Amino acid sequence: MAGIDEIKRLKGLCEEYGLEGREILASHTDEELAGIFNGIGPEAFPQWLRAALDALHPSLAPVAFIHDVEWSESDGSEESFAESNARFRKNGITVACAAYGWWRPRRYKVMWDAWKFARICQRFGWSAWRAPYEARQEGGEA
Repeated sequence: MAGIDEIKRLKGLCEEYGLEGREILASHTDEELAGIFNGIGPEAFPQWLRAALDALHPSLAPVAFIHDVEWSESDGSEESFAESNARFRKNGITVACAAYGWWRPRRYKVMWDAWKFARICQRFGWSAWRAPYEARQEGGEA
C-alpha cells in the first residue's frame, strides 16, 4: 500500500505527462487510491518482488497506478481488458518520451519494458482482470 504523499506524487505525474485514462483517478479519494495501488506487478506477487520491480522501473509507476485503478473497476469484458493493457503500453511510451531525451538509452528501455509488461498482462492477466468484477457480481453489485 502506498502512502498518501506517494499517491499525490503519482497523480501529479499522471497530469504532468497527460497520461491516457488519468480521469479514473478522480473517482476515488487519495486513501482509496492508496489501497488500490500495489506498484508494478500483480497483487499475487510477494511485496518484496513488487518493491524490486518498482525500484527497477520507477518511471512506470504512474502508468501502473492508472492500470491498477482500471483493473480494480474491471467490467469483466475482453474489450476493456485489451484496452487497459494497450493503454499501459501507450502510457509507458508517453512517460519514456517525456522523461528521457531521444539520445538516452533509458528512454528505449522504458518503452521496451512498457511493451513487455503490457504483453505479460494481456497474456497472463485475464483471471486478475475478472476477479474484481466477479467479486462485485457475487456481492450483488451491478
